[in-house]
Amino acid sequence: MTTDGRDAAPPRHHPDPGGPGDLMLVVDAVPAAVPAARTRVREWLDALAWPVEDAEDVELAVNEALANVVDHAYPPGAPGPATLHAWASRHPLNRDRRVVITVTDRGRWGAHHPDDIPAAARGHGLVVMSGCMAELHIQRSVAGTTVVMISEDVPPLA
Repeated sequence: MTTDGRDAAPPRHHPDPGGPGDLMLVVDAVPAAVPAARTRVREWLDALAWPVEDAEDVELAVNEALANVVDHAYPPGAPGPATLHAWASRHPLNRDRRVVITVTDRGRWGAHHPDDIPAAARGHGLVVMSGCMAELHIQRSVAGTTVVMISEDVPPLA
């Protein structure tokens, strides 16, 4: 309850103090950085004892978010940074676990597409991310773009 007697809404996410801690990566937004970042995310999820199928969904969503930064945020030949921040939390009501992952760039999204990828093969990243995660939020500003992805809940560890 609040000090004036009203019921307070529970916070949406509680940090998971039993986990391996946050994962923070800053990489150059180049194609070669995507698999390495994906591997680091998978290792972090393994340390959390994340269920395999759910971890694969998170990993795929991260891959798509980083690939979008590589393809869209910066002009060819001038890659900038991509920052990934991931943390585990607990659902406030049922104590299930979830991960929250942000991918941030400092670019100006535009038509910065590699010429060797046909247009028909593009445009599916947001759909894939939405299908892999419980929530997907995109925040654009003059300082860049941040993608916030919240995983499906998984049961607490025994």
